[in-house]
Amino acid sequence: MNIIYQLPKSVSNQIAAGEVVQRPSSVVKELLENSIDAKAKNIKIIIKDAGKQSVTIIDDGIGMSKEDAIKCFNRHSTSKLKNAEDLFKIKTMGFRGEALSSISAVSDIILKTKSIDDEMGYEINIKNSKIIKGHEIDKNQGTSIIIKNIFFTVPARRNFLKSNKVELKYIIDEFIRIAISNSNINFILLNNELEIYNLKSSTLSKRIISLFKKSYEQQLVLCDEKFENISIHGFIGKPEYSKKTRGEQFIFVNNRFIKSNYLNHAIIKSYEGLIEEKKYPFYILFLQINTSEVDINIHPTKTEVKFEDEKLLYNLMNSSVSKSLSSHHIMPSIDFNSDINFSNKTVIEYDNKEYQNIRPSNSNNKQNWKKIFDEVKIENSNDKLIFENDLIEIKNKPVQFLDNFIFKQLGKKLLVFNHKNCQQRILYEKFKNSSLNSNANSQQNLFPKYIEFNNSDFQLIKEILNDIKSIGFNIDIFGKNSVIINGVPTGLDDINEEEIIEGFIEEIKKNNQNLKAEKKEIILKSFSRKAKIINNKRLNHKEMESIIDRLFACSNPKYSPDGELNFVELSDDKIKNLF
Repeated sequence: MNIIYQLPKSVSNQIAAGEVVQRPSSVVKELLENSIDAKAKNIKIIIKDAGKQSVTIIDDGIGMSKEDAIKCFNRHSTSKLKNAEDLFKIKTMGFRGEALSSISAVSDIILKTKSIDDEMGYEINIKNSKIIKGHEIDKNQGTSIIIKNIFFTVPARRNFLKSNKVELKYIIDEFIRIAISNSNINFILLNNELEIYNLKSSTLSKRIISLFKKSYEQQLVLCDEKFENISIHGFIGKPEYSKKTRGEQFIFVNNRFIKSNYLNHAIIKSYEGLIEEKKYPFYILFLQINTSEVDINIHPTKTEVKFEDEKLLYNLMNSSVSKSLSSHHIMPSIDFNSDINFSNKTVIEYDNKEYQNIRPSNSNNKQNWKKIFDEVKIENSNDKLIFENDLIEIKNKPVQFLDNFIFKQLGKKLLVFNHKNCQQRILYEKFKNSSLNSNANSQQNLFPKYIEFNNSDFQLIKEILNDIKSIGFNIDIFGKNSVIINGVPTGLDDINEEEIIEGFIEEIKKNNQNLKAEKKEIILKSFSRKAKIINNKRLNHKEMESIIDRLFACSNPKYSPDGELNFVELSDDKIKNLF
């Protein structure tokens, strides 16, 4: 009995489409790359319902003849390769010949094109990978292609698409990458007849400012290095402009956007000591290298690459960024006369202490040492954990240790609290309950806080705005890509609104969630990590007691929302076993 069957073309195309066409943004990327390879100088993108209804690309490239227009929808049909050796000389954006075939398997297509050599253009209508109509038309040189009803042949895939705001964010991300690497091309992007971008041909620096915002002009630092046949050029951001959110980090290899944790690490390492932990600098860097030394044929999306000498490129990227930072006087100066273990502030404070003249090797100062020791004993006597009788034990006070920990004796047990985890649990449950009961309270800011975002992040903010409001933020859309914060949740220490909102965006990007309950959960966890009931490092006794009492009033006092322990119990037996 035969059990091996050859799949029909329509089925095999749908399987291939699963890798190439993941969402409407994949369609935008593939079609834009085709327009760029066709040497277009003007490209217009028209999106309807974030690409779910239709994606239209209009260009003034070299166009296609009637025969090429028909052949281009056959799988592995391409104008960029002729033999296997060409795979190692790729200079075009596309080359696999899979995109149009895959797109036609999951959508309806109307293609209109005219080459420079033809008097008339040609139009093709395709449905379910089959040409249902084709005829000559009057058309200017170039190509326009309309993709309609994406994933109509695979409804399950269509159901997995996210909200219009999230899908539009993905489209904008792809558009930005292509617009950055092709600053010599005019681009227009429309969504539901609303113009999002209208970019004129310009220099790279002007294109960056057009894509992001005018204020970026102040943070750009030129990076331009060359080593033998390798060159690195572009712009990096000044450290003080670093953000809590990722998404403004771009690496291009031979003008193609790539994802490389290895090269990203090399760049971030250059900022070591200049930016806070978990902050990300802005950078747009272009790596030019011989095509024979890089393999881009790793994945259909063409964003993963393999280098012949990764270590060399890592070191070059790291040193190039470091040199740019130092040449613009951004790197911190080093005082070789100072001890790296002590800051000037520490030395000054030490010098001002009344016992600064104590010399341990001098026998005349033994009385001074005894005096200091006695003072320490008296100072610590009020904070001891173990008392000799129960009456005194009632007055037992918690003791803070190494900033993060609180010791508290309870009967014959010693409880050790991580007060940061405890505060996270307290805040998480407080704001979760208030959001469920719709009774979250806000305290008005003395002055409104305005926060501006790039287009991509702004789409995410609109998606999660109601969830942010539900925990007590008085926040609204203000202008094209901005929000205004008039109030923050009550009962908190001083908070940085911009840092917290950026944290929400970063968490949503990282978790890539869409369901309302999941989004709210992500926001609650992110907020509870960043906000504080008490912000100062040294806590007084009342503050420590308050944290402990509020923790045990929670429904789950043992663990933080991230699953970390809030406290541990040490019985007298456990303590004895330590000795």
